[in-house]
Amino acid sequence: MADLLGDGNVKVTYCVTLSSITAPTATQLNAGVDLQTVLTKEGLDIAPEQTAVDNTNLSSTSETERAGTTKYTINLTIKRQIALIDDIGYNTLVEGQDGFLAIRRNLAHGTAWAAAQLAEIYPVQCGVQKDQPPKLNEPQTFMSQLFNHTAPETRATVA
Repeated sequence: MADLLGDGNVKVTYCVTLSSITAPTATQLNAGVDLQTVLTKEGLDIAPEQTAVDNTNLSSTSETERAGTTKYTINLTIKRQIALIDDIGYNTLVEGQDGFLAIRRNLAHGTAWAAAQLAEIYPVQCGVQKDQPPKLNEPQTFMSQLFNHTAPETRATVA
């Protein structure tokens, strides 16, 4: 048995439009902006948080609960580029911009989007770009929080 590595096997694409979040087309995804080359190695932070729903009744002798709603907190840490024209993260993730964050895992990031690939699709609005404190011997970065405004499709299939 061999472990599946994440190294180079995550594609992160920002699309302004998609016709479907359950079955986005390869053409639409390939027209998006690939961000994986400007994300820091730990810069893709998608954290689902599920709320517990108390379903304990009056006769219960134990506290019980069920799974409730899920909230996705999405933060991207992006490396700034010297030339503004090359600063794709800074130019793409503009405050107030609505779009879709598409994630593909377990396949080389250089592989184009194609039919039948699995994807995570998050309908988002970009928040304010937050410059991160400068650090010696590291690139300058900013963090962009993406607000997930509509339920995502975490098991989409590319059409």
